[in-house]
Amino acid sequence: MSDKKYIVEIADSTGHSVVEMTAPEIIEKANESKGSWVFVDNRLVEAKEIEELDISADSKIRIMPGIVGGRTEEQTYTVEVADKTGHSIVEMSKAELVKTANSGGTWLFVDDRMVSASELNSMEIEQGSRLRAMPGLVGGNSEEEVRFTVEIADETGHSQVEMTKPELIQRVSNCDGTWVFVDNRMVATADLAETDLQGAQKVRLMPGLVGGMC
Repeated sequence: MSDKKYIVEIADSTGHSVVEMTAPEIIEKANESKGSWVFVDNRLVEAKEIEELDISADSKIRIMPGIVGGRTEEQTYTVEVADKTGHSIVEMSKAELVKTANSGGTWLFVDDRMVSASELNSMEIEQGSRLRAMPGLVGGNSEEEVRFTVEIADETGHSQVEMTKPELIQRVSNCDGTWVFVDNRMVATADLAETDLQGAQKVRLMPGLVGGMC
C-alpha cells in the first residue's frame, strides 16, 4: 500500500509543482514545513491521516503553506489561469485577484461560481477553494469591439439591437429619460463606462417615467 503513488500539487515559496508521491512521502513533505496544510479532494486533513485514508487514484491532493496567526494581506491563493498563451497555475494575493477581476474581459471563478471584483473584496476565500481566471469571450475582444444584444422598448414597440458599449453609451446619452437595466439592475448613464457588460446576460433600454425615449 505504501508503494502506491499519487499526483500531488505542491505550492510553496519557490512556486508551484506537480509530483508523484507515496503516502509516506506526502506525510514527510507536509512535516518538512511546520504548519503546512494538506487537502484531499478539497478537504483539509491531518498529514498523519494520509496513510489511513481511502484515497482513489484520481483524488486531488495538495500541499500548501498554512496560515499562521490569522489572515494577512500577504496571503496568496493558487489560481488556474487560461489565456491566449495557454494554461498556467500562479500564486496571487487577494489584491491581485481583485485587479484581475477588474481587468476587461477576464472572468474569475471561485469554486465554479463567477464572482465580480466587488464581491471578491468582501469574500472570505477558503484555502481549499478552486480559483480560475479565464477570458470572458473567445478571441480576446475588448468591450470596445464586442457587440451586445440590447432589448429596446419605446413607443414603436419592442426590438433587439446589436450594439458595442460605446454605441450603447451614445444612444443613452442622446435620449434623455432613458433607463438602462443590466441584469435587472438599473444603471445610471454616468456609471455605464465603468460597468462590466461582458458578463451580463440581459441589457435593456426603456422609457423612464419622465421625459420618455427618443
